[in-house]
Amino acid sequence: MVGRDALRPLFEPGYPAIAALWHASLIYTLFYFRRYPGVIMVSGSPDGEWVARFLKVWGQIPVRGSRHKGGLLAIKKMADIMRQRGCNAGIVADGSQGPASIVQKGAVVLARETGAPIVPTGFAARPAYRFNSWDRTILPFPWSKVVMVFGQPITVPPDARGIFIEEFRRNLEDSLNESTRIAEETIAKGEP
Repeated sequence: MVGRDALRPLFEPGYPAIAALWHASLIYTLFYFRRYPGVIMVSGSPDGEWVARFLKVWGQIPVRGSRHKGGLLAIKKMADIMRQRGCNAGIVADGSQGPASIVQKGAVVLARETGAPIVPTGFAARPAYRFNSWDRTILPFPWSKVVMVFGQPITVPPDARGIFIEEFRRNLEDSLNESTRIAEETIAKGEP
């Protein structure tokens, strides 16, 4: 893990944060963040049903929605749960249908509504299987080396609207790309 110490006390009880990640890294990052109870946006599609059931087994709270169907309502529900329970959140920044590595506004709006910082979470694994899917989902093998890189937390002010939301969206996209690049370079060098 790179950058984890700088995040303390984020993700701990009383210090909720929003983990933002690329859809390609979903499998391992869900496994990693299982230790941090929270609310996670899951696609309302039939494919999202198995993910929602799996998250419940790990004690997470799935909220169904996507950019094309119920996304704003899902963000509001996530914000309500975060405020009521003081819990963390997880969101796939490029959404359930992409395009890959292009941040949608959901994480930024959730951060604005809750005051919780967004933590860009980059990921790489070697060796790993890459699915032939829109996002090229990464599935690490049991013996794989895995690197996660946490970018600097991004705080969105409660009055951010319009062009400012777009600015934070681009900032998150740049940070996620940088965190992913560092993770990939670290793995390529044979570190950690």
